[in-house]
Amino acid sequence: MINRVIKSSSYVIVIFALFFSFLTNTNGQDVEKILNSRDTSSYLKNILSGDPFSLSGNYGFTLRSYNTDGASHRQTPLTSTLFANATAHIYNINIPFNFILNNLDQFSQPFHKDYFKGMLTNQRNRLTRLGFSPYYKWIKVHIGHRSMNFSDFSLSSHNFLGGGVELTPGKFRFSAMVGRLAKVEPVDLFLDRPNLPVYKRIGWGIKAGYGTSNDFIDLILFSAKDDIHSLDIQTTASTGVQPAENMVIALKGQKEVVKNLKIDFELARSGHTRDLTAPQSPISSGISADFDNILFHRHASTIYANAASANLAYQLKKIRLGVGYQRINPGYKTFGAYFFNDDLENTTLQFSGYGIGNFSFAGSAGLQRNNLDKSRPANYKRFIMSLNAGYNLKSWVFGMNYSNFLSNINYVQSDEINLLKVVIVTSDASVSISKNFKGRNNATHNIQLRGSRQEVNQNIESPIGNPATIMYVANLNYGLRLPSNWNINLNADINQNSLSGIRQVRYGIGARMGKTFFDKKLDLSLGNQTYIGTSKNDVRSSLQSIQSFRSSWRINKLHNLQLQISAIQNKNGNVAHTDKYSELVVSLGFQGRFEYKPFQKNPDSSGNKQVHE
Repeated sequence: MINRVIKSSSYVIVIFALFFSFLTNTNGQDVEKILNSRDTSSYLKNILSGDPFSLSGNYGFTLRSYNTDGASHRQTPLTSTLFANATAHIYNINIPFNFILNNLDQFSQPFHKDYFKGMLTNQRNRLTRLGFSPYYKWIKVHIGHRSMNFSDFSLSSHNFLGGGVELTPGKFRFSAMVGRLAKVEPVDLFLDRPNLPVYKRIGWGIKAGYGTSNDFIDLILFSAKDDIHSLDIQTTASTGVQPAENMVIALKGQKEVVKNLKIDFELARSGHTRDLTAPQSPISSGISADFDNILFHRHASTIYANAASANLAYQLKKIRLGVGYQRINPGYKTFGAYFFNDDLENTTLQFSGYGIGNFSFAGSAGLQRNNLDKSRPANYKRFIMSLNAGYNLKSWVFGMNYSNFLSNINYVQSDEINLLKVVIVTSDASVSISKNFKGRNNATHNIQLRGSRQEVNQNIESPIGNPATIMYVANLNYGLRLPSNWNINLNADINQNSLSGIRQVRYGIGARMGKTFFDKKLDLSLGNQTYIGTSKNDVRSSLQSIQSFRSSWRINKLHNLQLQISAIQNKNGNVAHTDKYSELVVSLGFQGRFEYKPFQKNPDSSGNKQVHE
């Protein structure tokens, strides 16, 4: 028992010892140098040296209508999306911001009397994002819906609604954030399949370090906690969803040991309380890495676990060689990442090469095992590998891909949090060949051939057993573009899927013809795609035919309008019964770019005035 306590506490002791010894060995006058490098007047003069104001970016609006005849709706009847991405420049201060409004309606056309009312009141189906990230030199601030990245094992690009800051004066690095990671979602019993409830989750984090983008060391603290009062606990108890809490302490660093030899690492420890309603369970006196303090209280359902990763890489001209190690102990959890696997250890060799003649490659190979704490009735050890390679030979392009790593499938009940995770083992292999060439009369030809095989096994305890699914896919595409602005595309594909011993085969063939008009400002095309599906002894068959019309109108250099109409006929049946139904999908989109400079402090030398559209 004593040995385990000493061993676990050593992680935290080593983390803080390394961090503070690193800082004390650095030049302590860096901050003073930065703060005293310019007086206040020169600092403000530098900020005001740019153009007073300018604004540039893009925006757009899309409508997607879905109707069906002969069957219930398989998709949302009407989806509306309004978005904008822009950057404002106020002298030398940059303010990028983005906005998105996504609304789902149960009627299929925007002329419905409740359309605009629903955009303002339909809270469940509306997804709104609005965020700003102004910055000036080494100061950057985040406001609104933003995402930040501290490390893989702590805060890893998770969206939040709140505020954050990133400061990089000289070699010092500091980041902090606080905000809502998930909004409350009570159980909706009016849905066909009632949703799982989601507690309101608030998180905060701090990262402090020293170094540059290539050589640095960072100490990270991240915490997130569900608001126990945001939902009725009595209502959620039957669903198995309980309010939870999480805290992560991590140390992340990177160092160029010698020229072309670089090492990076991350050490982390997490505390995860699965049920905040469970009684608290304070740690007994003594040294322990199981943190229990004013920021994180230990409960009966609290689990502590470690995670570590390290990579050593050497750059040899155009070839990069390395070795990697990753270990995530059972029970490790961070609320700062959407997808995460635990109980996993990987040891890999890594290799890549680019620009070696016409050849490039990247991949890794090694060993993987689970059941690190010996708590499972079964465990596995297996060889894992991934490889991507490409070769160009004049007009020919060859490519191949192979991987057999673990994968995630996450069933998301909310746009901000994953609730149900299934880990599966996949093995993917694919090859592709393409050729571009000029024919008679300057016609351009393109041929593409691709084949792939995917093997999926959901039995994690015995991944080397019979796979649950094996899928084969082959695609052949041909494209022809004529100097007269006509273009023709032909395609054929076959898909074979074996699921639990039942084999299904789907054949597809299609064609599309289009032409551009008015100096390529208007692009029109018509297409047809047909799929035929069969199974053993024709027990079940399907027929799907898709007729589509596409148009794109380039109004001017800054604006574009698209329209797409697809009519789909479906026929599914077996020896006893046949279902027929049709679907109609209409999509309308508008995109624009803008650049607004009302006045320029430094006009161009030609003296020409800027034209705004």
